[in-house]
Amino acid sequence: MSKRQKILLVILAGLLLILVLELAIRPHAFFNSLGRDLLSLKRYESAEKLFARNQEKEDTVAAGNLAKSRYKQGNYTEAESASEEALAKDPEAAALLYDRGNIAFRQEDYQAAVKSYEEALLADPSDEDCKANLELALKKLDENPPPPESEKDSEDQQRNEEEVRNILEALDNLEARDRKNQNEKTPPKTQNWW
Repeated sequence: MSKRQKILLVILAGLLLILVLELAIRPHAFFNSLGRDLLSLKRYESAEKLFARNQEKEDTVAAGNLAKSRYKQGNYTEAESASEEALAKDPEAAALLYDRGNIAFRQEDYQAAVKSYEEALLADPSDEDCKANLELALKKLDENPPPPESEKDSEDQQRNEEEVRNILEALDNLEARDRKNQNEKTPPKTQNWW
């Protein structure tokens, strides 16, 4: 065995040892990294399985990546629920908010997408992709405004406003009656106070 082969063998053994140590010490990080590699190779189902296993162990990164893998597969409702679980663990993570905006956009809920993109930009103002997506979502929202309030909602609102007016009027009447009763009970003033 030549000196060069021995050096390569030592380097290979060192890398193998580092891999084994990484797997033993931080298995979540290893599997998340492996899952991200699977995502980049467009093997979404395999990545989803890895992320689902880690997500059960309260791993926020895995929960976010699970949402991303479901999103890439077109399972937007499942991606939305996984995204909400990840955001429950880390509500100010810019990447998670951005992904939630993408999910809402794909579901054509432009109002929710705008809100998520704005929250993501508050968390990370330097995200150019998020800025571009926010502009696109605002444009889509202008083109497709949300439906107006239903008649039932407006009737409920009118009923509530009428109840408030009635309560205020009753309070005014009560106050006027109390002032009148107080004026009747006050003895007349005399000229001399002594």
